[in-house]
Amino acid sequence: MTQSISTARRPHGTLALRMYYVAAVSVGGVVLPFFPRWLEGRGMLGVRLGLIAAAAPAMNIIAPGAFGALADALHLRGGLLQIACAGALLAFGTLAVVAALGWPLGFGLLFSAAAVFALFRSPMSFVADLVAIELAPAAGTTYGRLRLWGSLGFIVTVPIATRYLDPNAPAAFPLVTSAIVLGALLASLRLPLRSHLAHVARPKGEPGRLRIAFDRDYVLFLAAVFLAQCGHAAYDLCFSFRLLELHARPSTFWVAWDLGTAAEVVVMAYSPAIFGAFQTSTLYAFALGAASLRWCALAAVKSVAVLLALQPLHALSFGLAWLASVGYASRRVSGDALGTAQGTFATATGAGAALGMVLWGSLYARAGASAVFAGAACFSAVACACAVGLHRRAGRRAGPEPMPNAP
Repeated sequence: MTQSISTARRPHGTLALRMYYVAAVSVGGVVLPFFPRWLEGRGMLGVRLGLIAAAAPAMNIIAPGAFGALADALHLRGGLLQIACAGALLAFGTLAVVAALGWPLGFGLLFSAAAVFALFRSPMSFVADLVAIELAPAAGTTYGRLRLWGSLGFIVTVPIATRYLDPNAPAAFPLVTSAIVLGALLASLRLPLRSHLAHVARPKGEPGRLRIAFDRDYVLFLAAVFLAQCGHAAYDLCFSFRLLELHARPSTFWVAWDLGTAAEVVVMAYSPAIFGAFQTSTLYAFALGAASLRWCALAAVKSVAVLLALQPLHALSFGLAWLASVGYASRRVSGDALGTAQGTFATATGAGAALGMVLWGSLYARAGASAVFAGAACFSAVACACAVGLHRRAGRRAGPEPMPNAP
């Protein structure tokens, strides 16, 4: 597949994309740990807190498919990212202004802002992946080596935010979040506005964007993604609770999270060699099997030291699994359907996370985090079985996949 990105745009495009990933993923390093606590400080408890928190998974199911189809229909890339960043900035910027003026932050405003932010946050992630997939080969790099900058941003943001950001201050949290989103918006202005692959001929037998939903291989892939993300939601929701059960010190929390993210960065940095030596479907099945074993270990662990020693497995259960799934979705289709493929992949991810949050939240209340991770291991094991089936359906290739296509 030939990419026609001009030489003049390559340095600016890759540098801008790295900076975009730093800002866009850093948003999660602020929102994930602080938004619920900030909402509680505004009097949002019980049902009201739950409704606001539900806006994100709901939009993660609805938004990606629509934005993915739009990306393909209009061949938009950087232009769509600019729209997404502007929408997310509007949401938290409004909250920052209202809080700074001392006006009341009621349920209606908070719910609306959360819904708008969640609507535009989803394309901020997967459309950037589209740009990286298309830009990387012509720029002499890989998707993984571009995406790792987002993980580095997360590693830096979490301890700084934990140390200096006060969730009880009405204006601080939305102001900091708005500033980071503004950084992502500024970086997106230097990215290619449109796809350069829209007119690439589709290989025979490859599904177009209107037939992806009926492609058996892709449906099996989406099933694996859904089940795997449902299992991984246990980590997002209950890992900190597992640390509490083991009586970990407060400083251990961000160390544990950053240790896992650092391991994921290593896999992304070495992704060309990894994906040059093994098939994507093989790596995906291996990653999901490793995830199942990791959740089993987290269910059984009895000490904080052992838990920290297990954290490098995040390189497999998330880092390798993410690269392999993005890689499979990008290889299954050509440029004119790439947005739709990544959008449906993001929808499956969001749906799995939404179901997982409901299941694991309920199970945690009744049986604790150890039982949650035991249940997550079962979901990941079934996802691994789906990935093995996908590998068998695809058939064994004569050798490793071409290095330029490595995630």
